[in-house]
Amino acid sequence: MLPFKHTPWILVSFMTLSGSTLAQQTLMRADLAPADARVERALPRYLQSRAARFIGWLDDGGMLVATRFGETEQIHRVRAPLAAREQQSFEPEGVLAAAVEPQHAAAFVYLSPRSASGGTALLLSQPGQPAVSLTDGRFRDGAALWAHDGQRIAFSSNRSSGGTGGSGREREIDVLDAAAAAPAAPAAPGAPAVPAVRLIAGGNGYRWRLFDWSLDDQRLLLGRERTAESEPDAGRATAELEMFTADVASGALTPLTVARKAEGKGAPPAPMSLRSRLARFAPDGRGLLLLRGGEGSGAGADFWQLQALDPAGGEARVLSVESTRDVDLFDASADGHYLAYTSNDGGLSHLTLIDQQRKLDLNPGALPAGVISSLKFDSTGQRLALTLESARSPRDVYVLAPETQQVTRWTESELGPIDAVNLITPALVRFPSWDRVDNQPRMLSAYAYRPTAAPAGPHPVLILLRSGGGTQYRPGFEPLMQFLVNELGFVVLAPNVRGASGFGRSFSELAGGELRDDATRDVGSLLVWIGLQHELDFNHILVMGEGYGSYLALACLAQYGDRLRGGIAAFPPHLGLVSNVASIRRPILLVHGRSDPDAPAYQAEQLAARLRASGAPVQYLAASDEGARFLRKSNRDAYYDAAANFLAQLMH
Repeated sequence: MLPFKHTPWILVSFMTLSGSTLAQQTLMRADLAPADARVERALPRYLQSRAARFIGWLDDGGMLVATRFGETEQIHRVRAPLAAREQQSFEPEGVLAAAVEPQHAAAFVYLSPRSASGGTALLLSQPGQPAVSLTDGRFRDGAALWAHDGQRIAFSSNRSSGGTGGSGREREIDVLDAAAAAPAAPAAPGAPAVPAVRLIAGGNGYRWRLFDWSLDDQRLLLGRERTAESEPDAGRATAELEMFTADVASGALTPLTVARKAEGKGAPPAPMSLRSRLARFAPDGRGLLLLRGGEGSGAGADFWQLQALDPAGGEARVLSVESTRDVDLFDASADGHYLAYTSNDGGLSHLTLIDQQRKLDLNPGALPAGVISSLKFDSTGQRLALTLESARSPRDVYVLAPETQQVTRWTESELGPIDAVNLITPALVRFPSWDRVDNQPRMLSAYAYRPTAAPAGPHPVLILLRSGGGTQYRPGFEPLMQFLVNELGFVVLAPNVRGASGFGRSFSELAGGELRDDATRDVGSLLVWIGLQHELDFNHILVMGEGYGSYLALACLAQYGDRLRGGIAAFPPHLGLVSNVASIRRPILLVHGRSDPDAPAYQAEQLAARLRASGAPVQYLAASDEGARFLRKSNRDAYYDAAANFLAQLMH
């Protein structure tokens, strides 16, 4: 057993790795591993990169992007490809999302966290004026969606179910008149004057999601699902929602239906409720474009398809050509000429462009391989902006010209003092799981980061758990993983266990409800596979879980503690699901955001106490000004520093 002390938690000022800025944040920590010389010497070099993601097109041809400035992510204006980034927002707690006003050159609404309340606030930014509060930050409001006339915004919120900073899982849809917002004297001391919020849909045990405004701004396209407090993946983006339109003036809801395929002779079957994962009104203003699961038993029935729905006849037509890959994102040009979508190819993104006038499917080949996280045509339909990242490059914005297929890079984010040549591109490997399909072992996949300059091995192994519960591991930019592989000689394996998205609906449903522990057994199968690889050190295996993966990490430490040296559980969403905690004996690092209303701080602290009482050496790191993720650079760096030192200590 490693000699970690069992001293009480203390509040300290943790010096971050931010170099000359000497930024400090108050963190709660207990018994963090002592500093390792290799970590202190090399890790800071890997943590200085920046990234950029597309926000929206401006009517002068420029764009807004989100990129880190100092501690937090802010909105910046970029006027031309590779032009300087001009800062537009100045929120102390950063910006989570933003949307450009359709009728104004440079106005936008952005969403900012409020750590004091655990809520978020929507603010309107206009050129040359201070930002104006649209909501007061007491609730967990979502990103804004502008009406086409630039007067109103719609957004989701928990204000009816959650109360101040509440954790209610119900989500409603609200509308407010952004045009009525103006700098004014506050209604009460310290409280901003904000426009009135009007409820459109919500309550009654549902989680509502906002998709689009109709072209005449009279209707909203909405989806809903039942809340399920006990499910860790409730509300995931991969859920298929029951679809409605809402009359904005009256709030009246109209359920949408789709024609059911006839299975024999006789009267046609009754229409069925339309369900979709992602939807938009079509450019013609009548139909819908949506992601739906395929029907029947054909090759595409198990995957998300891009479809067009004719509401008059209720007939759905498949637009995507992929039959064994999920479609992730899509967008259409305003004139309907072009339709773009991305499909999931083993975690990497494949972009397809449809010329609907010439009936051609185009596959732009000039884009770097990576993961695409946004797509948006400009108002002319002549430029398609996308956000792309890879294992060797942070997120950046590229623009594709559909007519010429030319790709132009608009932002080039800094890597910091590291050379991209030395960064590792993970390889896709496969391993057999414990169950069988058609009398053959079920094969699962994992991305493997392997050292290239280090000795042949055997290498210590880190199992990175981010899949399951409706999420998939996709190989984006991972500075901590690059450090562990290049500097400490780890092999990092990131498996996609059952319950992960991206491999068909039947696979994502394999770990639901009582089958949840089957995903833990998949990690057990990976441990068996590791034992057969000569270059891997079977005596030095660790697990690291983030989000839902933290539940898997704790479950693996309980079930496979004899084969693991220890583990990290970061940002656990539902600690009540963890069972057999008393059987964990291996060292654990718990990382938690104390302002996360979905996972209250007392749950993490109680878990740490239970683990300590059972004899497990526990290290604990929490940030009082963070929620479900560490967004501030200093807090994130502190997490990476604690994780790297924890893993370095357990290598011996």
